[in-house]
Amino acid sequence: MLFTQIRNATVKLNYDHVCFMIDPWLQDVCTEEEREAVAVNRKFISKPVAALPMPVKEILQGVDVCIITHDHPDHFTPDYLPNDFPLVCQNQKDAEKAESLGFVNVRWFENDVMQFGDVTVKRVGGKHGDSELLAEKAGPVSGFVFSCENEKKVYLAGDTVFCDVVQKVIREEKPDVVIVNSCDARTSSGRLIMNAEDVISTCRCLKNGIVIASHMDAVSHAHLTRKQLKACLEEAGYAQQVLIPEDGETIRI
Repeated sequence: MLFTQIRNATVKLNYDHVCFMIDPWLQDVCTEEEREAVAVNRKFISKPVAALPMPVKEILQGVDVCIITHDHPDHFTPDYLPNDFPLVCQNQKDAEKAESLGFVNVRWFENDVMQFGDVTVKRVGGKHGDSELLAEKAGPVSGFVFSCENEKKVYLAGDTVFCDVVQKVIREEKPDVVIVNSCDARTSSGRLIMNAEDVISTCRCLKNGIVIASHMDAVSHAHLTRKQLKACLEEAGYAQQVLIPEDGETIRI
């Protein structure tokens, strides 16, 4: 298995003989003027604050399936994607949104399980906020469990805080690898995804498995950097269990 961190939640997973891309956000990086406006006004910008680590052509090369965990703009925009790109959405509503943008090769998880060659992908839930009110406002999100005979089982948690749903998936699916979105992104209403404490809780729940920290250093509403997460994990004694790849880095597992 090869895991490549592209940027934010955009990753590639070469799993068995299938190349999956997750959450394609290939939008151009914000300008210096936009960065300065954020610093002065404390307002969010919808563009990434980090550049892509490689050319788009290289990112798209070899992709068989592109799975979109949810349709928030830091997880899916049409930038640089061909209109026949093979998209798989979490539900029909998100699929119809993709089709409205001109995409013509769109499917969705009509059931919770889809098969891609010998790879089984199971859709699971999540909680996109640290309160019921915020999670409801953020809308439905999905995580996905990848499994096949020749690879370790992978649980991509998606945009969720550590919660009962995450614990249940880890307990029942027994993944070998858990990919978490962990930049502690927040709005004025609360925290949207995992922070350092949530990553540590994931490690404790997973016990002997590997955790990969994704969704780092790319959005303006993040409150946790790679460097800060690493320091927290070292202090708590979990640094050896968690991989924190840089943008453009590939990990073989």
